[in-house]
Formats: sequence, C-alpha cells, structure tokens
Amino acid sequence: MAQSQDISSTIRKIQKEIHILPNISDRLNYILEATLALFGATTGSISITDQEENVLTIVAAKGMDWEKKIAVKLPFNLGVTGRAASSREIVYAPDVTKDANYIKLIESVRSELAIPLVTRDTTIGVLNLESDKVDFFQPAIINQANLFASQLTIVILEERIAKEAVEKSKREEDPVEEILGYDPLILFLKNRIRQVGPSDTSVMIIGEEGAGKKLVSKSLHFVSQRKNKAFLTVDCAGLSHELLEAELFGSYSGKIFNSGKLEQANGGSIYIESIGDLPFDLQERLLVTLREKKIPNPTADEGSVLNLRVFTGSKRDLLDEIQNGKFSMDLYYRLAEVPLRVPPLRERRGDIPLLANHFIYIYNRQYGKNKTLTTEALRALAIMPWGGNVRQLQSAVQYSVLVAPETELVATSFAQSSLGKLESDLPVSQMAGSNLSIPPDILTPSENLSLKIATERLEAVWIKEAFQRVSTQEEAAKLLGISRGALQYKIKNNQFLIGYNS
Repeated sequence: MAQSQDISSTIRKIQKEIHILPNISDRLNYILEATLALFGATTGSISITDQEENVLTIVAAKGMDWEKKIAVKLPFNLGVTGRAASSREIVYAPDVTKDANYIKLIESVRSELAIPLVTRDTTIGVLNLESDKVDFFQPAIINQANLFASQLTIVILEERIAKEAVEKSKREEDPVEEILGYDPLILFLKNRIRQVGPSDTSVMIIGEEGAGKKLVSKSLHFVSQRKNKAFLTVDCAGLSHELLEAELFGSYSGKIFNSGKLEQANGGSIYIESIGDLPFDLQERLLVTLREKKIPNPTADEGSVLNLRVFTGSKRDLLDEIQNGKFSMDLYYRLAEVPLRVPPLRERRGDIPLLANHFIYIYNRQYGKNKTLTTEALRALAIMPWGGNVRQLQSAVQYSVLVAPETELVATSFAQSSLGKLESDLPVSQMAGSNLSIPPDILTPSENLSLKIATERLEAVWIKEAFQRVSTQEEAAKLLGISRGALQYKIKNNQFLIGYNS
C-alpha cells in the first residue's frame, strides 16, 4: 500500500523531473510511469479533457497500441473513464468482465480504477490505473490513489500540462483520424491506409452505402505526396450515360470544350464512386485513358501526360459482375491494385457512442444548441440495425439536435427521425423476425381521404423497411419488386421520404 510519504515523495520527484524533460510527451509518460510504479498497476493511462468538444483524449498510455491510443476519444458518461469524468467521482471495476459498460482497450486488464482529475468546477482529465488481477485495488489503495490524484491535478494545472497536451494533440492531427473509431476492424483499416496512402497504387474501396468510402478515399489522398494537389469525386450512381461521359472525359458547349474531372484532377487524385454502375463502353474508354496516360482532351494536338491516382468505390463484389460480363476484368485489376473493405456500422457497434457524440458536437455548433446524450440514448442507438450505416446515424443525430424539445436526449428523441421506431418501443410480436413497424394510425382513415397520400404513407414505410434489410438500392428495389429507377423516383417524390437518406 502506498503511504502518504511515498505520495509526497513521488509528487516532488515528478515536479523536479518534468522540468528536465524536453517535451510534453516525455513529461506525460514520466508522470504515468511514476504513478503506475507507486500503486503497483500493470497498465494505465492519463486522459485530458478537450473542453471544446467535451471528450477525453488519451495523452499517455502504457500497454496500449499506438493506433488505438490516437484513435480513442472517450465521451463523458461512456465506460469507466467517461463515468468518472462526468460524475467527478472515482469509478472502480473490480472485475471488468462483469461490467457491461466497460470498454476494453487492453486485453490483459482485469480490474480498473478511474480517478477524475478535478478542480472546483471542472474535470480536467482522468487517471486510469489497471491491473491484470481481479479486484487488485483494495479500499486503502483507492483512498491513497484519490489523494495522489488531487495533488497531481495541482501539478498538471500549475505546469500547464493539460493545456499543452490538448494543443499538441490538435497540432498533430492525423488525416486518417478523421475516420472516427477504435474498433479492431477500423484500426486495421486505418493501418492499411497509412501503409498504402503514401504510394501511388490504385485502391478499390468496398463497402455498403453510408459506411464512409469517400472519407477513406480522402484519407488516402491526404497522407500521400499528392495532398496539396486536387482531389475530385465522381459518382456513377444515378447519372445518365451522357452526364457520366461529360463528368469524366469532358464535353463540348458550342465550340468550347469543357474538360472532364480526369483532366481537372491531373497531378492529384480522383475518387470514382459506384464504379460498378459505369457503362461498359465508358469502362473501356477509362481503361484506355489510364493505360495510355493521356488526358482525354480532343482540342489538344498531342495531349498532355495523365499523372493521376485513382480511387474507386463499390457497394458490391465486382468479381461477380465480371463473371456476368458486366464489368471489364482488365479495368478491375487496374483499379483494384489494393482492395480495402470498410466495415458496416453494425460490425463495429462499440464506435457508435463516439460517433454519436461527435455528431452532437457538430450539430450543437451548427444550430446553436446545447444537447447532450443520456446513457439511455446511447444504449438505444447501440442496438439499432443501422442499415444506412454512419450516414444514417449522422442523420438521426442531426434530427434530434434540431427537432427534439429536450436538452438531454433520450431514446425517444430519435423516434421520428429516419430510424422509425426504436426496437425497445416495439411490441414483442413486431420485434420477432422483422424490424417492420407500421405506425398505428397509418391504416386509419383521417379527414383527408386522398388515396394518393395514403399510398405514399404506406410506400414510405415499406421502402424504409427494405433499406433496413439490405444495403443497396438495387437490392431494395428487387425486394420491393420494382425497378431501381422507380425506387429512385419514389424516394425523390414521396413527401414522406423527403430528406430520407437511404
């Protein structure tokens, strides 16, 4: 057990040593190592509060992978650390395997102690002490650790360590960290981006609608040598043959030739979304352009050399399309030198609270609100099916910030957004085997007996349900027994689907 004199001695030693150490990272690591040694902890971390975004940023950690350390942003109320920050009281998990809300960042941890670093009215951070033994931190140790934390808080404030640590974190922002999350699947993706990004290889990004394929392509561009050059996008979905040809290769307006995005992005990068929707003849034209490295400009005598990096996105496996003769094999292997998969949100549910809090922060600023998420709201969001992935989550949070009357958002704050009813609101009979929930008044005639309105209301329910079950417009249209064009028309013109992100 740490004695009072040991605590005072350690604090004095910390104060002395941090003046000698050359930078903030060394100082933070020294403070953590001295603290862990004092209390016999095997691993641990120091998190500092970003007062602007109200999240905790890990500034020093032992036993945690570097990728995970820079990715983790812990919202208040989330996990052991977040609860300590919001309650301003010590939170102890004697056996983390029995704590349903525990966020596992280090495999070896069995017990964890989270001690808030507080001033009179502010939580400046959290000190985490961890052990590989169950119930390691006995009451006497916890009391001593709390005393130590209060003295450490004074040192951190006097030496301006907290402010300097947050500023350093912001200065060293990694473009890849715009992809929020610390689920193993996302960390693997980020690692691949850092490996592949600096090269000039073409990358095919595979993932469902709304999963974040465009954000991945931007990250690839901004960690490359082309980061100061153009980054342009083209979406092949829903565009006619003529528009796609003009977008990519350019078009004439009278006698004037308007260059396409392949020429406009020369020297930089281009992201072509829904590449599987590119007509076959334009696939062949794109292949020739990339193979010959010539800018497709008919007004140029010789043509300029095309120096372009190409990223593409696809919602489906194009190898099947190749087998069916709908996609060029040669173009596929030129575009997919490196394939990357973006996991759907349902495969990384642990990231939902982080994403939800990030969107709350964004829309609070945008709309001048001060909404917060309750634990109940976070739990409700964590169990939703999220057929529309991150894009659907963002839309739901935007709705709740803008429309919900309560300041502290709860599960029902999202009930009228594009989510439909929350699972917890459904009768058992409706939850079994299907997510389909028909609003109770939809089949009840109102004063307006318009069949058109009644049909649109019912169609909207069925269309939303289709997108809960599948991930692409093609699949949803097939499920509904209509063409993709008809589905797109209904989404655009149905008054009950206005603003709905499929």
